[in-house]
Amino acid sequence: MAQRKMKQLDEEESKKQEQLKAYEKNKTGFDPSKLVYGGNVGAAFNTNYSYVLAQPMVGYKVYPKTIAGLGFTYIYQSNNIGGKTYSTSAYGPIVFVRQSLIPQIFLHAEYQPINHQISITERTWTNQLFVGGGLGSSGAQVYVLYDVLHSSQSLYASPWMIRIGFMF
Repeated sequence: MAQRKMKQLDEEESKKQEQLKAYEKNKTGFDPSKLVYGGNVGAAFNTNYSYVLAQPMVGYKVYPKTIAGLGFTYIYQSNNIGGKTYSTSAYGPIVFVRQSLIPQIFLHAEYQPINHQISITERTWTNQLFVGGGLGSSGAQVYVLYDVLHSSQSLYASPWMIRIGFMF
C-alpha cells in the first residue's frame, strides 16, 4: 500500500512539475510554437483584364482560441482598353484578430490601409475595416467580411468581401 501511495505521489509531483514548466515557458514571453502562417491568394484573367492578389499573413495565438497578427496586401491589375494596356498595383499592411467560437467557426476583424491609384496620375491611401466570420480550422478557410469604412474612394467596388484562404 505504501509503495502504491509513494508511486501516486511521485506521479502527481511529476504532473505539477510539467505544469510549472509550461507556466514558466508562457510567463517568459514569446513562444514560437504559437505562430501560425497563412494568407489569401487570388487571380482572374480574360483577354482584356488581369488581376492577381497576394496576402501573406502571420499570426500569434495570444490565447488558445484567439489569434492576432500582421500581413501585407499586394494587388496587380491590368486592363486592355482600345488596344492600349493600363496596369497598376495596390499595396498595404494588414492588422487582424481572429476568435474561434467553436473549432470550425470563427469571427474575424481586420484593418487594412491600402495605397492605390484613383486616376492616371494620382494615388491615395484608403482605409478598410473588415468585420465578419468564417468556416474552417487549420488549413483552408472561407470567410465573409463587410467593410464598415467603405467609401467611393475604396479600392474594392463593394463593401462585401468573400475570401478563401488558409492558415496553419
